[in-house]
Amino acid sequence: MAKQLALKKFAVRVIGINIPGNWDRPLGYEGCAHFVSMYWDCASDDVYITDGVVGRSGGSWRLYTNLVEREARQQIVAALMACGVTDPQSIWPLGSSRAEATHGLILDRYEHTLWVAQLPTIAEFLSLQHSPLREEARALALSLARDKETIYGQQIIRPSTPCCCERGWILTSNFYLPCPKCERTGRIVGIPNIFMR
Repeated sequence: MAKQLALKKFAVRVIGINIPGNWDRPLGYEGCAHFVSMYWDCASDDVYITDGVVGRSGGSWRLYTNLVEREARQQIVAALMACGVTDPQSIWPLGSSRAEATHGLILDRYEHTLWVAQLPTIAEFLSLQHSPLREEARALALSLARDKETIYGQQIIRPSTPCCCERGWILTSNFYLPCPKCERTGRIVGIPNIFMR
């Protein structure tokens, strides 16, 4: 409840929309933080999601654009205007292919609510939800970052076809669950047909 009160000091709630549980999973978030933020990153031309420590692009951009452009467009525009944006229609404050984001959406993963705020304030708020990293954890994080190239080099690429889910997640009533067909990969591994003569 205290976090909700802190959020109300600088953010505006998007009224009239409840986000399904695990909605952040198809977008690529794999952590367990209470709040995550998302916006359109101009540099990668993709949706970007972060919890203040871990962030990534490359999730289900269709799910994000469907929310922002169709399902909750009017509610988000109203929240942006209440947040001080004078003309959200001319330059979209949540970012686009041609413009950097100035504002972002905050998802309360426990209450399934959506909020709007300015990106610098969001970054500060998100960082407060994490305990400071101890030296051992910081050393481990640096080690993993260095080993990333080695890990990527050892991956085996197998033939596959796209699954019909949202990047490894399926919506069941009002909650996203891992897809049993592709096991959260978004692709179904195919066994190559080998013809012997």
